[in-house]
Amino acid sequence: MAGSAAPPGVEDPISAIFDLSDRVAAMAPTARRMYWANMVIALFWTFLTLIVLVTGLRTNAVLALIGFLGFGLGLFALYLLRETDRFFRGFVARHRTIRLVRDAEPIVKIPEGRTPIERLAHHFSTSNEKVGEALRENPDRLRYQKSWPVKGRDVKFDLAIAKPGGFRWGLTGGGNPGFVLLARVGPETVQLSDLQQMEVDLRAIAGRLPGRVARCVLLRPKGTPLSHEVYEYATGHPSVLRKGLHSYRVSTEIVTENPDGTYEFVPVVVGVP
Repeated sequence: MAGSAAPPGVEDPISAIFDLSDRVAAMAPTARRMYWANMVIALFWTFLTLIVLVTGLRTNAVLALIGFLGFGLGLFALYLLRETDRFFRGFVARHRTIRLVRDAEPIVKIPEGRTPIERLAHHFSTSNEKVGEALRENPDRLRYQKSWPVKGRDVKFDLAIAKPGGFRWGLTGGGNPGFVLLARVGPETVQLSDLQQMEVDLRAIAGRLPGRVARCVLLRPKGTPLSHEVYEYATGHPSVLRKGLHSYRVSTEIVTENPDGTYEFVPVVVGVP
């Protein structure tokens, strides 16, 4: 019918899907409060049924059976709550990444700087609010030619930007992880062995860093096309690093300065740290 309004989302179904995802992600604070409220209730129930179970074992078999069933139900409820929270956290993280990709500049210009590594440091500080804020608080968090002695050798990176994590991070690897950005100038033609050596070096120093490794870059001032095996390794083989009781993954990015004054990123990493 002429003049009638089209149903919402018909003109651009992709935008409608993103709008729906935005509305779900906006519920994250409410979902977190609901999660903790239900977690407290489930813990309280589990604790009470544990008392009933212990009492019943001493006095009454029927009471012990009721306590056992209630305790098992409480544990199952805790498991379901934990899995639901994990799913929602994963959804919000994926949504945040999608939004960052949508909003990011399609072409990243190389900033001013005397050397490629200085230009990359300038890019980090201006393109990421957290990095810029950390360096404004303490400019000494940016270091060039940083090395760590490890088992009779020095692990060297041409650039290190570090914001220390909290007390729990330093002790167990939990809590506020802070962040560490590392970069090393690589050859024009990257070999698979170059990426593998980066992974070995990352694993060697991960436990000694003041924060969690958020980005690790192999920088090429200019470069030839990447081979298939190098590209596949960079995009599909993140390094597994450990800190205390926790492990996490970080990809080694190959960043190239193109002759047209733009950066090329393999793989593309956004919103980190």
